Amino acid sequence: MFCLVKHADGHWGFPKGHKEEGESDEGAALRELREETGIGVVQMVPDKRYSEQYFFELNGTRYDKTVTYFLGLVQSKSTATPKEFKNEIQDMRWLPYEEMMRTLTFVEGKKEMLNEIWEYLNERLE
Repeated sequence: MFCLVKHADGHWGFPKGHKEEGESDEGAALRELREETGIGVVQMVPDKRYSEQYFFELNGTRYDKTVTYFLGLVQSKSTATPKEFKNEIQDMRWLPYEEMMRTLTFVEGKKEMLNEIWEYLNERLE
């Protein structure tokens, strides 16, 4: 099962956010995951990082973004409700791979990454 969050702008994606001063990439990922989903206990998979680059325009200014995702395993699903989320999160769902691929917004740039993760998880669980 994969954890997806519905962001304030209405798109479905993975929990993500910005680093705070002095915070490591992993520390930021764990904090954002906890703040956005209520998941506080996660086993980070060592050496599994995935990057996504894209750009967007806002008020005539182009912004180039690089997002680094980490693979984490949890023992139990969060039961957070929308009222407990940070303001930028509207909803959260746990979905199997096929449904996650149908629900995820902007999946085109992520398909290769997601297929690699799916293969890794299937090999690990065998």
